[in-house]
Parts: sequence; structure tokens; C-alpha cells
Amino acid sequence: MFEPWKLDQVNFIVFVLIDNTGAEVSGLGSGFTLEISKNGGAFAPSAGTKAEISNGWYSYEATAGEADTLGPVAIKVTHASIIQQNLEYIVEQRTPGASYFTYTVRDTVTTNPIQGVEVWITTDVAGVNVIWNGDTDTFGAARDDDGDLPLLDPGTYYFWSQKAGYTFPNPDTEIVT
Repeated sequence: MFEPWKLDQVNFIVFVLIDNTGAEVSGLGSGFTLEISKNGGAFAPSAGTKAEISNGWYSYEATAGEADTLGPVAIKVTHASIIQQNLEYIVEQRTPGASYFTYTVRDTVTTNPIQGVEVWITTDVAGVNVIWNGDTDTFGAARDDDGDLPLLDPGTYYFWSQKAGYTFPNPDTEIVT
């Protein structure tokens, strides 16, 4: 699973290093090698700060320059006393004015939340330009595959819903402020 990194900002990660028996390896300090591949490019030596936390746990503070490319970031951690650790992240664009928007789907008769509704958001009333999609959780809130609410800039959006056995007023116009 990809974890988000912020574009052009310092990003901090923690991880565990183990040996070939599965035991956690402590005592490496910053003596391990960490390489980064940005958006499928060749691996390059890291430029950030490596540190040992304790009991086999380590940290890395990536530089803003290591997060200057949108897309996947692959990290390879190596040392003679550990098995290679492979980590994956993704650099995402975050708009300062954007906010998480809670969109709840309810039964029009009982007003109870409906779980498992497919929801997608468009910027046009025709439903062509889809910018987000997900499903509703137990509480009827629309969430993506990572469990996040839609992150939307201020503006007008069109929400579409679909689940067998239900009829929804598509599109539902929502204004995000």
C-alpha cells in the first residue's frame, strides 16, 4: 500500500530492520544504506537524515528535494546484517485550500446510513470528469480505498451514488467552502 508524502516538503518515516531469522536488528545507528527511486527512476543515495530509534526501529527524514516529483517513491534499505527492506510511498499534490469533505448517504425513507454505496464525484453535471470515487462505510460516509474522505478544493461538485435496491437523486450538487 502506498502511503502519502507531501510534495516539496520534508517527510518523516519509521521502519523496522530485521535479519534473515526475522529478529529485529539494533545497534546500526545511521550506518545502514538508504536509497530512493522517484517515480520509477534509478535508485540514488539518500540525502536526508537517518537515525536509530531503539530495539530495531529506525527513522528517516527525507529532504524536500526527495519529494519534488509527483508519483511513487521506492525506498531500499540495506546493510550486511539485515535483509533488504523495501518501502513504498507516493508524493501527492496537496492544495492549501482543500479540505476533507464528509458526504453521507442515507436511506430516504428511514434516514439510516447506507453502507456499501458506490460514490463518485465529478466537476460537471454530465458526470464525465470524475475526480474521486469510493464506497460508503458503516456510517454511510463516502471513503476511498485508503479510508480517506474526499479531499476537495472550494467549489461546486456533483456527487453520484449507486447501489442495487436503491434509487438516488443523481447528481447531488454539493458546494464545498
